[in-house]
Amino acid sequence: MQLRLFHKLFFLVALTALIASLAMAGVMSLNLSRGFADYLDARDAETLDGFVATMATNLANDGNLKALNDGKLSLPDLLREMARTGQIRGLRASPSRQGPGVQPLGVPLPEKRPRNDEITAADDRRPPRSRPPPPPDSFGPRLLLFDANNIQVTGPPPPRGGQRRKMIERRIMVEGMLAGTAKLLPRGPSPNNVDARFLRSQYIGSAILTIVLLVLAGIAAFWFARSGAKRLSDMQRATDAIASGDLDARVMTKGTDEVTAMGENINTMAASLARLDSARRRWLAEIGHELRTPLTVLVGELDALQDGVRPINMAAVQSLSDEAKLLSRLVEDLHFLAISDLSGPPCQFAPTDAVTLIKNVAARFNPQMGEAGLQLDVNLGQFETLPVVWDQTRIEQLLGTLLTNSQRYTDAPGTVRIGLSQEDGIVQIVIEDSAPGVPPEHLPHLFEPLYRLDEARNRATGGSGLGLAVSKAIVRAHGGTITASSSPNGGLLVEVVLPAESSAS
Repeated sequence: MQLRLFHKLFFLVALTALIASLAMAGVMSLNLSRGFADYLDARDAETLDGFVATMATNLANDGNLKALNDGKLSLPDLLREMARTGQIRGLRASPSRQGPGVQPLGVPLPEKRPRNDEITAADDRRPPRSRPPPPPDSFGPRLLLFDANNIQVTGPPPPRGGQRRKMIERRIMVEGMLAGTAKLLPRGPSPNNVDARFLRSQYIGSAILTIVLLVLAGIAAFWFARSGAKRLSDMQRATDAIASGDLDARVMTKGTDEVTAMGENINTMAASLARLDSARRRWLAEIGHELRTPLTVLVGELDALQDGVRPINMAAVQSLSDEAKLLSRLVEDLHFLAISDLSGPPCQFAPTDAVTLIKNVAARFNPQMGEAGLQLDVNLGQFETLPVVWDQTRIEQLLGTLLTNSQRYTDAPGTVRIGLSQEDGIVQIVIEDSAPGVPPEHLPHLFEPLYRLDEARNRATGGSGLGLAVSKAIVRAHGGTITASSSPNGGLLVEVVLPAESSAS
């Protein structure tokens, strides 16, 4: 069975939380066990220190541990006295009397049996009394005493062989002399004492905390997985809709993380595709309209000639030739734009002179400007020559398109100006005209294909709407920029910025 993204996210987060919780619980238990053991060892060391200090005080008169063997000192009585006076804590010594000789500490003396005549019938019926063994954590049964010659005086036999356990050792010093050594065995297991119950309660608390953390982690993993899977599912639905052609589908975005950024990118992509689709549809409609107009005129004139409505003469042939040339230019412009979008317009860069180029174009348009009631001013500054590396034919096409637009859309009497400047290898050509102008909101769209603004500028004859788009493609092929703005003279100002050497662009 294939796991969904929700299950993968849930299992990933839950497993991570499980491992982290178990690791934390293990570390806590290990630290608690070691820390508590260190605490107990420190407490035993403190008790043994107290015992050694008291023992040294009691042995000050004798100077060694012979008092134990000689009966001058009773170790159980000494332990009871130390516990009673609070000199050391945690002592558990046998309350029985210590007779002459050494009796292991914490091991009770044999009880004195009564004489036969003291035994009564009731005594015969009583079960023998047995004393419970001392707790494994009591002080007395774990205490070993050695004299100055390292001979054990009292206490249980020390551990032997590989099972030797670590013991706490303290020397008993009396007036600077070694009187003996006290050793304390480590605590044995005692599951019912206070220390064990405390440690067990801590383990239980750690286990409960771990379970609570796991439950909370499971809830958090479920919420995280559901939230993440839902956001990605929304993106999947949106992209499926976009792939199916629904370019109005959008992803709901909220937040500032990477998933939100990806959703915003999807929305931007969908909006771009919608604009491209709209432009494509508009292109098809307007190209069809632009091609239909000259074709309709051409077909109409041919039908008129065939029907004898118009005589076949040079005027009719010239009219047909004009319509054919118009159609040819339109097809050429469409082809040029298509090639520009695919691989860049075909340009042949070669050394030329920008001053000569502008003068030639201005000379060609000067008569037409005069007939339209416009004055063409050319300002070349201090330049007599300006060597550049351009495609001369394309730059002449560019300047011709800009001057044609100024001639068509400028009211007479008016003025059209051409300016040339150069700085740091960058050439600037400015063409501006007089009123009427273009509203500012339409300026960014002037270089879009098939965009025309008849309302803003009265024209006598209209073009195809491809001239400025072709001009932008030419400038881009030369590595330059072209912008449109309002002219101080009330008309339109077009600024063309080109590198002096465009062969490397």
